[in-house]
Amino acid sequence: MLEEVDFNKEAKNIESFKRYLETMGLSGQATAPRVYKHCSSRRVLTMERLYGVPLTDLDSISALVSSPENSLITALNVWFGSLLSCESFHADVHAGNLWLLRDGRIGFLDFGIVGRISPKTWAAMEVFLASIATEEYESMASALIQMGATNRDVDAKAFARDLEKMFSSMQELDTEIVVATARGPNSDRTAVAANVVVDERQMNALFLDLVRVSESYGLKFPREFALLMKQLLYFDRYTRLLAPNLNMLQDQRISVVSNRRMNRYKDSFN
Repeated sequence: MLEEVDFNKEAKNIESFKRYLETMGLSGQATAPRVYKHCSSRRVLTMERLYGVPLTDLDSISALVSSPENSLITALNVWFGSLLSCESFHADVHAGNLWLLRDGRIGFLDFGIVGRISPKTWAAMEVFLASIATEEYESMASALIQMGATNRDVDAKAFARDLEKMFSSMQELDTEIVVATARGPNSDRTAVAANVVVDERQMNALFLDLVRVSESYGLKFPREFALLMKQLLYFDRYTRLLAPNLNMLQDQRISVVSNRRMNRYKDSFN
């Protein structure tokens, strides 16, 4: 919490992200506000103003780009790439912090909350995500065992059976898209805004169930695991809204897991 209100640290997080974009050749696809150092301090952060709309504003997004789905894919690829190629990753990608800008780029705002993940943890996380998509619960169990610190042997097959029971409850999550319309004050044009409403209690219960089941096998996860899961839930909401037919974890246009790395790490877990 203290880091979140230290604007010197937030400024460094922003600069690190902008270096990542430049190094990876992504500055034409995404950006973050420029920091004006001479007007900033530990208690004051002065930044460039960006103009855009949240990823939940369907009407405005459609006016800016022809394919909201492609914009979402860009946001996903930039964020996933930052997990290992940047010093830290943005760990609070709610709609107020993730915009489609007027120039078509994705704007990442507010770097007060960031996470850092080791290559080893991310390798296990990749397998975990791929296993969710393919419903391979033994691979999922192995990945979670690899991530979680434990000093005892874990019955991977029993763990996998418990995970399968738990993840079947995901199908019961209540989600809906709420569309609101409003007529502009100076025109006859009707604006349309939409948002994905998810029962937060169910989402929290699902995550707590995952932690509870894992802890029953003696596993303790790093803080980064919770941060990553939270961001993936945000992106899942954007996907339901902007690209309902997109499978975030399996679409070949999204660089989550390379098949070569996936197979290598799956072999190491088995």
